Amino acid sequence: MPSLVLSHQAPALFLKIKYPNKFDGTALCLSTIIPDLDLLIMPFFPLAHRAITHSLLGVLLWTVPLTILITIIFSKYLGSFFATIAKGNSVLSYFGVDDWDYLQRKRYDRKFYIVATYSAIIGGLTHLLLDLPSHAYIELFFPWIIFQNPNFLLYSIIDFGAIDVGLSQIEYDFTVYQLIWSIETMVTIVMTLYLLRYIKKHNLIPKWYNAQSKLST
Repeated sequence: MPSLVLSHQAPALFLKIKYPNKFDGTALCLSTIIPDLDLLIMPFFPLAHRAITHSLLGVLLWTVPLTILITIIFSKYLGSFFATIAKGNSVLSYFGVDDWDYLQRKRYDRKFYIVATYSAIIGGLTHLLLDLPSHAYIELFFPWIIFQNPNFLLYSIIDFGAIDVGLSQIEYDFTVYQLIWSIETMVTIVMTLYLLRYIKKHNLIPKWYNAQSKLST
């Protein structure tokens, strides 16, 4: 997969900028992270979490409910926390984190839940689509079937052989799909940073929330 933060968010930010009134930007961005939160529970429950969270079924049963819950928590509490930190940090302010206190203006009415739900679905799907060529297996249709990626993606570009890690040895080789992962990660991180700067430069977060307030009066 491309990196969890500053990579998967590129499509979400693009959609929010392109269609600001159609999507909940917070839900869009957070839903691109949720499929990988299985990493937090894997040490405690060694099940096939990735297959579940990276499937179409998982988008509905895992990504959507968690996205809505975390969107509310993030908007009410964490957004303003990060905004306060960013106001004293030139780098974070440059990318617009100092405007995240506007998230406290979010209203949790019927429209929010509808928009946040389909925003979470779309954000979750963009995560799965970015992951498709950068993994050995495709879990989209779990639990019914799991596909192996085409053999050429599994081709070893560089075989590092056995690598000593402490008292253990790990066999590692650099495959085509790992190369795709590296390229995807670099490209999408640049895109995310560019889009964050674009949002800040054009003062879009205040504009979006001020426009929303006018519509409600």
